[in-house]
Amino acid sequence: MFIRPPPATPKQTWLWLAPYVAIGVFAVAMLIITALLQWRELDTARSALEGDMHWAERTIESRLHAHIDFLGELGREQEFKQLTYESFQVRAARYVRDAPEIAAIIWVDTDGKVEWVAPNESNATFVGEQLTGQRLSALREALRIRRELVSPDYPDAYQRPAHDIIFPVQRGSADIGAFIAVQSLETLLRSTLPAVFTARYSLTIVDTENREVFSNSSIKPTDRKVSGAISLDLPNNRLGLNIIAYRGGGAWLPLLPAALIIILTVIATITLIQLRRHAQHRARTEEQLRAAYAFRQAMSESMVTGLRAIDLKGRITFVNSSFCRMTGFDESELVGIAPPYPYWPPEEFDQLQHNIDQALAGEAPARGFEMRIMRKNGERFDVRLYFSPLIDTKGAQIGWMASMNDITEPKRIRVELERAHERFVTVIDGLDAAVHVADVQTGEILFANRAFQNIFGFDSVGRDSAMVTAPCRAPPEALHCDPTVLRAEELPCELFDGEIQHTLSGHWYHLHERAIRWVDGRTVRVQITADITDRKHIDEVNLQQQKRLEQTSRLITMGEMASSLAHELNQPLSAIANYCAGCVKRMQAGNYKFDDLLAAMQKAAEQAERAGKIIRRMRDMVKKSDPVRLPISLEELVDETRAFADIEAQRTGTQIVVDIPENLPRIVVDHIMIEQVLLNLLKNGIEAMNDVPFERRRLTIQAKPVDERMLEISVADQGHGLNEDDIEKIFAPFYTTKPEGMGIGLAICRSIIEFHQGRLWVEPRREGGTVFRFTVPIEEEDE
Repeated sequence: MFIRPPPATPKQTWLWLAPYVAIGVFAVAMLIITALLQWRELDTARSALEGDMHWAERTIESRLHAHIDFLGELGREQEFKQLTYESFQVRAARYVRDAPEIAAIIWVDTDGKVEWVAPNESNATFVGEQLTGQRLSALREALRIRRELVSPDYPDAYQRPAHDIIFPVQRGSADIGAFIAVQSLETLLRSTLPAVFTARYSLTIVDTENREVFSNSSIKPTDRKVSGAISLDLPNNRLGLNIIAYRGGGAWLPLLPAALIIILTVIATITLIQLRRHAQHRARTEEQLRAAYAFRQAMSESMVTGLRAIDLKGRITFVNSSFCRMTGFDESELVGIAPPYPYWPPEEFDQLQHNIDQALAGEAPARGFEMRIMRKNGERFDVRLYFSPLIDTKGAQIGWMASMNDITEPKRIRVELERAHERFVTVIDGLDAAVHVADVQTGEILFANRAFQNIFGFDSVGRDSAMVTAPCRAPPEALHCDPTVLRAEELPCELFDGEIQHTLSGHWYHLHERAIRWVDGRTVRVQITADITDRKHIDEVNLQQQKRLEQTSRLITMGEMASSLAHELNQPLSAIANYCAGCVKRMQAGNYKFDDLLAAMQKAAEQAERAGKIIRRMRDMVKKSDPVRLPISLEELVDETRAFADIEAQRTGTQIVVDIPENLPRIVVDHIMIEQVLLNLLKNGIEAMNDVPFERRRLTIQAKPVDERMLEISVADQGHGLNEDDIEKIFAPFYTTKPEGMGIGLAICRSIIEFHQGRLWVEPRREGGTVFRFTVPIEEEDE
């Protein structure tokens, strides 16, 4: 239970003497503190200066050593002939951009002639310039000792102090030149040391003879200065850096006594006023204390958390109403009870006794005790008990305060969540697809299933996703968007969906990647990788079979047209024989003219060329080759195809009409494959009109643009047409409407058109017959 507020204390007369004692003590303390502060200020300034000097020394020397190391890298590459002028320009210009104190990096030969300068726009020196004076002497000294060194200071083009960092280069035992970094001392201080440093200190660079080389300020500090010096040991050049701290303040020191008097007077006045008000406030304070006690009591009784106080021996001294509601016992039944408590279940006695002993010994864990206790009716439930020391107003511990929360339902939910997580992990690990989750910003793998670990390693969780999945990872330019710049409202977002080959194993995977919000609110990348190696192999086998089927189809088509082609070839061959026989007879008779023989031989040559074209077309049609898509004129392609179809058309009395507009754009196709499609459609149209009268045997070829990307070609006949069932099944493999057909021609044609990103379909004509339409791509302007 709560301790009652103490009774009112009597008035203390000695409180009226407190202001005078406070003034005396305060005055003495202020004098002592002032002296200590002045001494400490000086000591602090010296310590700060020493620390800053040490930092500045390390910073400048590390900067200079970095320049020497970079020149060394260039020198080693130049020694082994691995450095070209272009790579020198790129690397040196990038380094000069990152190191503003370097005005230029140059390559000079052994005579001091400048051959390379980086960057090109530098005006510190120029190609072809000859080093002279101290710079040339320093170069020769560096080549002699074959070590890097720093030249003496010299004025640059702007009359500012500068020096050369020289790194000689040898190839074998011969000197070939040196790399020189032209460094400005003024820029070195400005870029190496922050502005706040140069604002606090006066910096002066001196040479070995203590002559001033450069100073960042023309104002000289007063005698109240704290100063120091740094020695910069450079190869063959020793520089010193004098640092003097600017000191401010000091004007307030003469006013210190008056300030102390004013402060002490104000304190004394405030103290007296507070003492006069003390009596008036005392009654109000006691009333507020009683109200606070009542409020705390009400707050304790209204809390959902059960509170219990015990003394140092474990005896219960206080319980709130929530604790009583949880256990079912009244306050009178619990206060004054020592362990074992009545709400301890018998089966948990040993564990609960161990917990209370541990708590009384001050060894209670910060996470509290999770235990099972019993209500008055015997019902068991789970709680978590937290212990904290109970301190009285004097700072002494008088017991232990415990807060108890019913965790039965949260524990049940936690167990269910653990089981659900276990089921989820079991399902994910049972998948054949590899699944992993990686943080977008850091790339850390947060989760990976068993299939992913089998592919990329069982130690992948916690590692960088980019390194683990490097052999099988979508390139950044292939992603639909950059996941690092996605906002919360844009999630989830598709990143990649495609096929990638593992560079090490050679397996093919279908990779699907999305950006989602993770359970802790951050953006992650979820990647699902499915092995499609077998499917790719099947696709390749199917492709080879498709090619062989197309070849077979062309051979079948040529076989069906063989007799007609023989008849077609017979005409030019007979004409050639006749022309040649006529020429022979005239020459034997001696009754001939040269012009007549020439005309006859020219006609024989034309017929031979005609026969050759027929044979070449047959050979191109039936030969086996890989598809090659090239721009071609539609009129040219139709003319070549019609040359084959005209033979069958003349035999059956069919008229082929070509209705193609002029100035059509060229198409990008494999002309042999499209000729096969067009020839197959023409042959089907001719065969479809075998049963119609001769005057209706008319086959029409038309073409028109569909849009800016595709061109539509149609072949229309006036035959018997197709019924609805045939239209739906006509493109299925091995389905045919002809008694002697094999049912593979139109299926191959559709595959060829789909290979060209087009579409092949059939429509019935109102006036009778059928029209086949297909689309092919148009040549784009950039092609």
